[in-house]
Amino acid sequence: MVRRLFLPQRILGPLSCRLKMKNLFPSRYSFWKKSVVQPRTPDNAGSKTLSSLRYPTFPTKIIKDFIDGISKKTDPVVLDIGAVTGSNIEYFLNFGIKVYMEDVLAAYAKPQYSVLIDDKLTFDAEKFFAENLRYMDGHFDGLICWDILDYLDAKFARNFVAQISAKMKPGSLVLGFFHTHKVAGSTKYRLINESTLEHVPLERRMEPKKIYPSREINQLFPGYQSQKFYLLKHNLLEVMLRKS
Repeated sequence: MVRRLFLPQRILGPLSCRLKMKNLFPSRYSFWKKSVVQPRTPDNAGSKTLSSLRYPTFPTKIIKDFIDGISKKTDPVVLDIGAVTGSNIEYFLNFGIKVYMEDVLAAYAKPQYSVLIDDKLTFDAEKFFAENLRYMDGHFDGLICWDILDYLDAKFARNFVAQISAKMKPGSLVLGFFHTHKVAGSTKYRLINESTLEHVPLERRMEPKKIYPSREINQLFPGYQSQKFYLLKHNLLEVMLRKS
């Protein structure tokens, strides 16, 4: 069942017209529009004040580095595999970055991908990739993982990285968060500005399946070079890698 996606009118306006004319890509959540690159100022970098937010906010160091690296590319295109967050799409568009979204955890949790093999419940990765992430190779300049890889089975996470890596251009950047301790539940991250994230709890009750030490993060991304590693006080490791 396809979920209806409600985004602010200022995002859906010109976008919905284009999507009605032609489905340019097979992804369920594909968003793009031309955007004039605005200079980075407090006024256009974040639309909400911290006092108006409902959920806890935490500092981030990696967002600025990621945007600086991506926005230098020609007509940059980024894939976000986290929960759909309309304000994040708008935020990146302010820097001329087109964003496509695939809620990987929502797809990963669907019962249609669980099959019985030798009386054991197994995830059908072949079927998953046949129905999701159907982009052409070398399409993206950046990948935003958030903390999604922590919530995937380790074997499938390696398979996922291998599959999605083919969709990335040489020199593309990967942004990822990795928990250093087990946490309860899952979160989506809403960009407030380049140094602040709002942590919004999700209704789906999932817990991380694996905690990755820094050396295993590098092993998870063969063919990538570590660019930035930030260990923050709230037990979250922020990582940026570059594809060779």
